[in-house]
Amino acid sequence: MVGDTDKIKIYMKFVAMFRDMDSEIPLTTVAVFLAVVQNEGMTMKDMAKMLNISQSSCSRNVAYLAQYHRLNKPGLGLLVTQEDPMERRRKVVQLTRRGKSFVDKLNSMIA
Repeated sequence: MVGDTDKIKIYMKFVAMFRDMDSEIPLTTVAVFLAVVQNEGMTMKDMAKMLNISQSSCSRNVAYLAQYHRLNKPGLGLLVTQEDPMERRRKVVQLTRRGKSFVDKLNSMIA
């Protein structure tokens, strides 16, 4: 059997939820969001290493999911970055209230 159709329907709903926010959302951006969900408070450097992407790509995708992304366009408001108080050059990434609500919606599809 190629795939369980019930699971495939869940995957399609999952994709649709992201596409409802932005119909052209890149897959790497979704991967960045899921990395933060798994490891909230991780640094961008660690995330880039985990996802095997450049730090500039990581930064660009985090910005896309934060308040503003490139060219001062509005972002999706799901993430926020903060300076690491122990090392001010590092940025840690966390979910916003909206991001946590979105995770709850994603989780409710699975339950």
